[in-house]
This record gives sequence, structure tokens and C-alpha cells, in this order.
Amino acid sequence: MRHALPLFLISPIAVVIGLAFSSWYGWAFLCASLLCLYAFQAWHFTRLDRWTRNPVIDTSLEGKGAWDTIFGRLYHHEKDLRTQITLREQNIDLLRSAVQALADGVVLLDLQNHVVFCNSTAEMQLGLQLSADRGQSILHLVRQPEFVDYLEHADVAQPLTLPPERSRDRIYTIHIIPYAGSRRLMQIKDVTQAERIDQTRRDFVANVSHELRTPLTVLIGFLETLQTLELTTEERNHFLQLMVEQSQRMQTIVQDLLTLSTIESAPLPENNVVDMTSLTQKLQRDAETLSQGKHHIVVAGCD
Repeated sequence: MRHALPLFLISPIAVVIGLAFSSWYGWAFLCASLLCLYAFQAWHFTRLDRWTRNPVIDTSLEGKGAWDTIFGRLYHHEKDLRTQITLREQNIDLLRSAVQALADGVVLLDLQNHVVFCNSTAEMQLGLQLSADRGQSILHLVRQPEFVDYLEHADVAQPLTLPPERSRDRIYTIHIIPYAGSRRLMQIKDVTQAERIDQTRRDFVANVSHELRTPLTVLIGFLETLQTLELTTEERNHFLQLMVEQSQRMQTIVQDLLTLSTIESAPLPENNVVDMTSLTQKLQRDAETLSQGKHHIVVAGCD
């Protein structure tokens, strides 16, 4: 309505001028007024067109009449939009920083398994380089058959354990997490230390089983001997002494197992002063008990 107001004012004035002087003067005034109005509107349209090509927050974006209201609305709208964009960019930067700080590797994949983003941990784990590998298929970057089969055919609800290869000696578990429809988030966890501890534990259990089997076999043999043979008192006492030694050996192994279990389950101790002299003497006594005089035991002094 405000844009049409000049037309409503020009027309009556042109009629009055035409009646008062001459119709030619009325038409001349009308044409001149319309031409000025067109130039006024064209000037504002030109400013608006120039601004839309490069919308910036410009406080000098002002106009006359109704155009001042329009430019004011555009200014506030653009200012609010830039504020929202800045806040979102800050949130994205915070999220990216949080992902970069994760100890686990993170790789974002699109619908075609192309790399969208990965953090620095994933770059180190899989040998990726985001600046060069963005948009590349993860199957072209990680070529281990287990991984290719897992990503294409296997049930991604179950994690994959990726064994070492020639270019790396680490063991990783990879878990695929669907998000945003068919997109995928790939979480990579380094489980090398845990796998090595498990292997050490399995080896230890196997060794302990072997160590327990030997004295048990000896004890069973002695018991069968005592049951089946007529032995003198001296021979019986000798066998009983050997049985006691084998029983003590098994007791020592069991005690070692309990000690190791306590060490694994207990929190890390604080730094304390250790009496090395007493510790060395205790180790010497234990070694002499286990050796039964069959070995040479050398004890080095310590301060």
C-alpha cells in the first residue's frame, strides 16, 4: 500500500494542473513524476540486486520510504542468519575437537562407504590421510580380506578383530554403527595390549597345568606303590617325604596363582619405599626351600 501511495498522489495533482493550466501541462507533470518514481524504484532495485549477489551485514544498507523498512528487515534477517551460522560452526568445531581427542579411531562413511571424515587416531591406525582420502572408498584404502568381507557381507552388529599385517603389528577391533539412515560410523579400538595379556594368560594357564600335572602324577604313583607293595618303615618314610615335597610344590604353585590373581584385581599401588634387603633375604629363603640343596644359589648384595 505504501508503494502505491505516490501514484494516488500524482494522479490528482496531474488532473488539477491540467484543469488549471492546460492538459499538456497535466500530462507533462504526470510523465515527469512517473519517470522520477521509476528512477527512484530502479535505484533501490539496483541496490537490492547488488546486495543479493553478495549479502553482507552492511549498516549502510538504507533506503527511502518503504524501501528503508525492507532494507532494515533484510539487515536484521542477515544478521540473525550469520549469528546462527557462526554458532553452528562453533558447535561443529567443538564436536570435531571432541572426536579428535578420542582414544579410539573414528571414520564416517557415506552411503557408498566413501570416507567423509576421520580423526587423527584413525589416520594413524589405518594409514589414512583425510586431506587425500576424503571421498575415497574405504575398501580401496583398507584391503585386508577380513575387513572387505565384514563390510560387504557380514553382520556389522558384531565387531571385527583385525589381525596384524606386514605394514603394522597392532590388533584392532572394528565396530560399524549405522546412523542417519544408511550412513555408517566406524569405531576402531586398539586391543593389542589386551590380546597380548590374554595370550600370556593362556600360556600361563597351560604352563601351570603342566606344572601341576607332574607332582600329581608323582603323588598318584607313590600312593599306588604304598597300596600294592610291602615296604619297610625306612622306604615308607622316604616315599612319604617325597609326597610331602610334591604337595609343597603344588601348594607353592597354587599360592603363586592366588598372588597373581590378587595383583591383577588390585589397583595400582602408590609409590612406596621398598626394603630391598628384607625382600632379597625372603627371596633367598624361598629359593633355598624350593631348591632343596640341588642348585647353587648366588645372592648379590644391594644398598
